[in-house]
Amino acid sequence: MGILSLNTQTVLAGVCIGLLVYYVIKRMRYRLPPGPWCIPLIGHYSVYSSMEIHKKVRDLSKEYGPVLRLSFGPQMWIFLNDSETVLEAMVKKKADFAGRPQFSSGDYFTEGGKDIAFSNYSHSWKFHRKAAGKALRTYLQGDLLENMIQDNMNKFLDKMAEEKEPFMFKNIGDLMVFHQIYTICFGEKRPADDPEVKKLLELDNDLLATFNNGLLEDIVPYLKDIYPTARWKKMVALIDQILNVFRGKLQEHKDTFKPDLNRDFIDSMLIAKQEAQAEGDKASLESLDDTHLVQTLSDIFFAGVDTTRFTIDWFVYFMTRFPEIQTECQKEIDRVVGSDQPSMKHRSKLDYTEACLFETLRLGSVAGLGVPHMTICDSQVGGYDIPKGTTVLINYWALHHDPKQWPDPTKFDPSRYLDGNGKLESTKPASWLPFSAGRRNCLGETLAKPEILLMCANLLQRFDIRLPEGVKPNLEHDLRGFGIELPMDYKIVVKERGTN
Repeated sequence: MGILSLNTQTVLAGVCIGLLVYYVIKRMRYRLPPGPWCIPLIGHYSVYSSMEIHKKVRDLSKEYGPVLRLSFGPQMWIFLNDSETVLEAMVKKKADFAGRPQFSSGDYFTEGGKDIAFSNYSHSWKFHRKAAGKALRTYLQGDLLENMIQDNMNKFLDKMAEEKEPFMFKNIGDLMVFHQIYTICFGEKRPADDPEVKKLLELDNDLLATFNNGLLEDIVPYLKDIYPTARWKKMVALIDQILNVFRGKLQEHKDTFKPDLNRDFIDSMLIAKQEAQAEGDKASLESLDDTHLVQTLSDIFFAGVDTTRFTIDWFVYFMTRFPEIQTECQKEIDRVVGSDQPSMKHRSKLDYTEACLFETLRLGSVAGLGVPHMTICDSQVGGYDIPKGTTVLINYWALHHDPKQWPDPTKFDPSRYLDGNGKLESTKPASWLPFSAGRRNCLGETLAKPEILLMCANLLQRFDIRLPEGVKPNLEHDLRGFGIELPMDYKIVVKERGTN
């Protein structure tokens, strides 16, 4: 027993001395960004265990500067907290910061980095992203997207019209978005109460709640192999269920695939794979095997549903909180659209409504810290050295609440994006980055912005949306970890416009 204790003490002492030597060498070799002192190995626990990590990081940046160094367990993470340093890293030096760090949870979900959002920067990743982008553009060309949105919206607007008592918009809005992305990916139009779509929504909500502010196995990876936590086991079970749904959908499409018939996003990816085969591009085909295709589906589906449903929830919340702004949107929709249904041809003239969407994306923080980046070589930002292999995060919440860039940053003000004539400015403020920037910007941005705008325009054209009588807006936020903020649960009442 005494020998075992001595060996344990020796190992721990050796680890501590090794880490100390590594830290000293790194400090001597690099001019690292500043940050507060922390306990070695433990790191800044009060920061990474907080549900308001985005705000704590912003507050620390006021003392230490916009490029902030923190320790998450034994790992060094760098946070960028203003638009200047973010654009320097992600645009001017975009290749340096194009990597993705490996995390145990992400590695399991992506089957070893076979997706687009979380996989590391490489030739294979570039081809994979290019093929997925082309497939998305091919499938959504013409009026396919708007017809899909209009059909889907009519189904759920009818459901809202049936509500005679105050109801939670989120419950209908989440299903509305899930059905929308379901049709884009799988080509199927399901009934509003379809159990399979509801199950996917339930699995997604359970996964978000389980992941929350991160897993211990992401900080101490070997735990998953020795003594996995209950949350890790639950996460694995949820991911397996989700990926099995996508694997089944892919197999169904392969069994019924016709090259001259493009039914949905899966078919578009299969067509891209067939084109690569015809060109004899064996290297590229490795990026389009079944695992990669399933992972691309996962990227498009879950990145699409979560950001979209959270954004629309915020949009409706702001419209109920500021009924005078809702009225201005409706006046514009009536003037531009008339008795027609909002469509893509109206988008360029819905300036005020789209400005409200832009302000929703700024003030409603649906991705406060975003997906971590990693340096693929030694680099610099803000005058500091960032060693190769360092995890770097953008604090989007800090960017979107920077008083130097946004006067009165907590105010919902659509005029920030409009010129003197009430038209959208040709360029948005540099500190507005809800879809990130550089080589890892959001693949679905070109889909998300018109999709959300049309959904919001359809909603406001048909209904006046209000809080129940006597209910005041709830100013508190629901926190989901890593800077994700959502409105606290609220109910609405709707009245069809033009009725007494």
